[in-house]
Amino acid sequence: MSTKRKYSKVKKALLLSGLSTMVVASCTSYWLWARLNSALPLLNGEVAIPHVEHEVVIDRDRNGLPSIVAHTRTDAARAMGFLHAQERFFQMDFLRRKAAGELSALFGESFINADKEARLHQFKHSARQAYNNLDEQHKALLDAYVEGVNSGLDKLKSAPFEYAVLKATPATWQPEDSFLVSFAMFMEMQGRDYHNALYLNKLQQTLPQALVDFLVPLGTSWDQPLDAQQIATAPMPGADVYSLAESEESGQHNLALTEHQQSLYALTLKDTPSVAGSNNWAVSGDNTLSGKALVANDMHLNLTVPNIWYRVEYTWQEATKEHQLSGISLPGLPLMIAGSNQHIAWGFTNSMGDWSDLLRIPAEKSQALVTPVTQTIDVKDAAPIEFVVDMTPYGPVVEREENGDLLVLRWVAHSPMAVNLGLFDVELATSVDASLPLFNDAHMTHLNVVVGDEQGNIGWTMLGALPERAHSVWAPVAYDNDKYAWSGFLDSAQYPKRMNPESGFLFTANARVVSGDELDVIGRENYALGARANQIHNGLRVMHEPSEAQMLRTQLDSRAIFLQRWQYLLLSILDEEFLAEHPELTEYREIVNNWNGKATKESTGYLLVRAFRTQVARRVFGGILNDVHERNPDSNVFDYFSLTSQWEGPLWQLVNEQPAHLLNTRYDSWQGLYADALSFLNNHFNNTHGTIANAKWGDYNKVAISHPVAGALPLIGKFFNIPEYGADGDINMPLVQEQNFGASMRMGVTPGEEQSGFFHMPVGQASNPMSPYWLAGHKDWQEGVFSSFLPQETEYSLKLIPAEHKE
Repeated sequence: MSTKRKYSKVKKALLLSGLSTMVVASCTSYWLWARLNSALPLLNGEVAIPHVEHEVVIDRDRNGLPSIVAHTRTDAARAMGFLHAQERFFQMDFLRRKAAGELSALFGESFINADKEARLHQFKHSARQAYNNLDEQHKALLDAYVEGVNSGLDKLKSAPFEYAVLKATPATWQPEDSFLVSFAMFMEMQGRDYHNALYLNKLQQTLPQALVDFLVPLGTSWDQPLDAQQIATAPMPGADVYSLAESEESGQHNLALTEHQQSLYALTLKDTPSVAGSNNWAVSGDNTLSGKALVANDMHLNLTVPNIWYRVEYTWQEATKEHQLSGISLPGLPLMIAGSNQHIAWGFTNSMGDWSDLLRIPAEKSQALVTPVTQTIDVKDAAPIEFVVDMTPYGPVVEREENGDLLVLRWVAHSPMAVNLGLFDVELATSVDASLPLFNDAHMTHLNVVVGDEQGNIGWTMLGALPERAHSVWAPVAYDNDKYAWSGFLDSAQYPKRMNPESGFLFTANARVVSGDELDVIGRENYALGARANQIHNGLRVMHEPSEAQMLRTQLDSRAIFLQRWQYLLLSILDEEFLAEHPELTEYREIVNNWNGKATKESTGYLLVRAFRTQVARRVFGGILNDVHERNPDSNVFDYFSLTSQWEGPLWQLVNEQPAHLLNTRYDSWQGLYADALSFLNNHFNNTHGTIANAKWGDYNKVAISHPVAGALPLIGKFFNIPEYGADGDINMPLVQEQNFGASMRMGVTPGEEQSGFFHMPVGQASNPMSPYWLAGHKDWQEGVFSSFLPQETEYSLKLIPAEHKE
């Protein structure tokens, strides 16, 4: 066959293949378009649903923000359930399945390990008990919400489109499912904490305790607790305690990197798992023009389409009094999570406290204390699997040590008392003083709450069930050690609280909030580094007549104050003598010297300083922890970064004092370690970007917000996601931003003057891409544009009427 004929056949085959692909894509697109349209929520008209007592009006503005007007709180709960199901049922289903360990039935084998992890905690059993524990009033409100959910699901012309993509059918909502959503948030906020404790156990079994204490400090000089008390840090242990230094007989340093080490030093700038936390603060009326308190909140969570929160406003009558709340809800729960009721405004951050213990049961005791519980996990397109959970009276077994000892997890979340609907009671609070014990009695994942009222008062306390104990502990302890026993939960009078401090403001940012004995109430370990809290505190301290606009500017603050000392250190390293040996780093020094101190997407200087700290940290701790990781091949230095957010403390001391006995043995000097890190970075940036000056922070800090089913839609799935783009911000500053992690909401509001407040969400209200407001608000969130806290002009209006009134 001639070359020409061969070419003609290949061309024809490619053309046919291309046409086939286009036909398949077109058919798929039309099918999906039809399913999307048939699953759109009802926006206008009226719909009769069972159990509604009186007509309920649901007005939406052009951004899809609903305003529910009901005669009773019960009908408002039904309406909220209706809205959640119409707009977010798949999200609700995902959360309940996450806590129940039933994601594999929906997604397949890739979720088996996640389901096994969830099954350890037996949340389905606890959720049923939590529902049974409700008082009659809260049970009636939850039942009404469930009725609304199932009515909303039923009134869709077809099931939410995600089920069509996954070839699944949604199951109706049950009251206990709402508590599974609460337990899913426990998993989101605290679910990995015990893995950190397991790694701490490995450190203690390998290294001297003095070195462990140094590497895992309780705090740093960045701490900014509300009482301003610092915690003394452990001293750096000397060479007589632990030394990495080679003996004279050991020969040359081994500079060759193993494949594992190369992966650790690769240019990924993320050091630690993102802190599931937030910023919040309250400013007293003594400092505001209105004389009322001002509350700001930005919760940092994984960013997805749709967003985790659902904005809502609802109004109902009680006797002659009208109640109106505005803020955010969590689909699956009938509650206002954060917002304002016109008398008080409140916001949350993850407390980062210690809410679990690892208990050691000796091998010889295990047989008497362990009861195997076999569970069946359904798997899509595969046979079910059996999973055995070894349960004890203290909790599930999470690890078996080499000597046969068992490590058992005791966690607040294992109790049905860990969840309730106490936030219902907060809705009616009219002052800070009245609200604080109500927040204490509201149980879900543990949160810092700041609250302000229309009289100008401000307060801070904790939300969530606090274990009654004499001491908190992070490392494993004997299961029968009475010193660390729990004896139930504290009542609200025993919770730490603050009201109206002399400073005129209160703030939290996932760092340590209190000191002294109160740390045994909340926990002594695992807090976020205090740099973000420190920066917020200093900003509030000098703010004159704070306003909502100033609150937003503070939330968008990308000044990298935390890294400025690393800039100075880096410039001191890159002196004339160093550059004489490494002239290729001259441009690196010039750019670092000219950095303006901000983490903007266009900044090269920030990228170079940030990357230098990261690479130095990996080399320093990779050396110190080498014995730990050789003994435990499944662990690495990233487990250490996950264990403690306080590693900046020991790292800063190490790079300043440069102790020879703790120098990574790959290097003959600390200067050699710095040179290796800088040469690696310089080569990477020049090779990747053509020249180091072309490398920008935004090239590495890209926002990527995606839909969970987009990957199941070849060719067209990308249209369900927000196109990736570079962004300002980072972790240790108020503007928290990583690739798929950042502000899941922002607000600033004065109770009683909600019309002056602002609100941001990263994406719109809807999960359906065909919705007219699917991504509404994203641009304001991205660009920091001041946008309204309250619903605007009505664009759509829907009435829910009692079924028997429909003609």
